[in-house]
Amino acid sequence: MIENQVERPVVAGRYRLGIRLGRGGMGEVYRATDELLGRSVAVKVMLPVADTLAAEERFRREARAAAKIADPHVVTSYDFGEYGDGYYLVMELVEGPTVGEALHEYGPFTPPRAVDLIRQAARGLAAAHSCGVVHRDIKPGNLLLSADGTLKITDFGIVRLLGDSTTTLTATGQIVGSSHYLAPERIAGQPAEPTSDVYALGCVLYQLLTGHPPFTADDPAAVMYQHLQAEVPRPTDLRPDVEALLFWMLEKDPSRRPTAHQVAAGETPPAVDDRTAETVVQNTRRLSGRQVFAATGATVAVAVAATVGVLLDRTDVPRPRTDDLPATTSSTVPSSPRSTASVRQTSTPKATSHPSTAKPPAATQPRIAASSSTKPRPPQKSPAKGHQKTPKPHPHKNP
Repeated sequence: MIENQVERPVVAGRYRLGIRLGRGGMGEVYRATDELLGRSVAVKVMLPVADTLAAEERFRREARAAAKIADPHVVTSYDFGEYGDGYYLVMELVEGPTVGEALHEYGPFTPPRAVDLIRQAARGLAAAHSCGVVHRDIKPGNLLLSADGTLKITDFGIVRLLGDSTTTLTATGQIVGSSHYLAPERIAGQPAEPTSDVYALGCVLYQLLTGHPPFTADDPAAVMYQHLQAEVPRPTDLRPDVEALLFWMLEKDPSRRPTAHQVAAGETPPAVDDRTAETVVQNTRRLSGRQVFAATGATVAVAVAATVGVLLDRTDVPRPRTDDLPATTSSTVPSSPRSTASVRQTSTPKATSHPSTAKPPAATQPRIAASSSTKPRPPQKSPAKGHQKTPKPHPHKNP
């Protein structure tokens, strides 16, 4: 029996869509063929959404941000335009896995490979920051590994454009991003700055080395509380230089963190000499117990979560696995789809354990105010969905 051949749609008269690689709240990503140039690309097509004006502006902003950056460690944007009632975005097709998928399949990375990947990501971030773009959602699922081992940053769907006088597309007090990688100053209500991306990248480094981010808990509010108040658990058996870099990037005070350029260039913390990294680690821990912001502390952690909208997943899903933690979103800021292309869709998370699961005291337990006033429900335990694997080079080895 011969199957009926379905004619694939062509976008903008040249991009013939193939298989769908992923779907998110704002768009679908397809593998496609650029029939004019004869190459494979990834095409993201905007989906109709209720909040049309904001969604259109976010899609355009993503395209503008990606187009500003020309760097080997950022997914290249090729084309953008109108399609149907929305828009399309054509991007470089990256065939390899995300860093999160590699963690899930192979486990923690060796320290040299972990640091190499972080420095590659820092080079991409430095290029973005020099163009006035703050990513705001750095996490393992948004870092792609190409076949030759090159790391590329993707998904600029919730970027902040520095100096942009237009609306931020986010209601006052709302926090967008992924709770496991949110910098303390963002939780305290300050806008995302380049050093906020560096903190998130420090959380990724911690996860590459240990298999889990520095702070985990059953709900996003408890994770945010720890970012503000808790000491970062010290990993065991790390070389002093690796440990120093890690704690430098995870400074609670953004003014004491390195820039992305410093991380990319291999610089070391000012307090570190050839003898030991103990000084910078101790300073980081002491700083975490101080009020580095005017309104930080347990009161702010509760107030931020209880009185403003935090764009986070509800707690009626299983506790996330920590190899590729999902984006924290609501219906107003949908996550981009994940795939083997430049934009990927997060799979259903599974439970994991971690010693840093302390919650705020019961009397002051933060509560998340999402897009409705519904009370948060406890997590429901359910088996994680199967992880679909595709053959790929071992990401823990340098090419």
